[in-house]
Amino acid sequence: MTKVNRKVTKEQELQLKAGLGKAISFVPGKSEEVLMVGIEDQYHLYLRGDGTQALAYISVAIYGTADHQGYDRLNLAITELFYKVLHVNPENLFIDYEDIKSWGTSGYFIE
Repeated sequence: MTKVNRKVTKEQELQLKAGLGKAISFVPGKSEEVLMVGIEDQYHLYLRGDGTQALAYISVAIYGTADHQGYDRLNLAITELFYKVLHVNPENLFIDYEDIKSWGTSGYFIE
């Protein structure tokens, strides 16, 4: 899930969605087929008390990967993607990772 303090055009949104779909494949067993992406633009973000620069906060929640294999490459791919598409400088992009131990989908509870 992403929050950015800039307007995101439909073209940029599709570029981000596609790029995140490719990036998740760095994590073994993960693919765009099991990825849900949310993009919230024009979100009120401030960093160091300033909201005039392009900023992004990204929350990545992944099930069943407590060893974090591939996260370094995923992190770099996300950073490069947001710089390329939205011109968010790496120092203005924060990525939060959460290990999901259980979840529900399609009416099923999964542990």
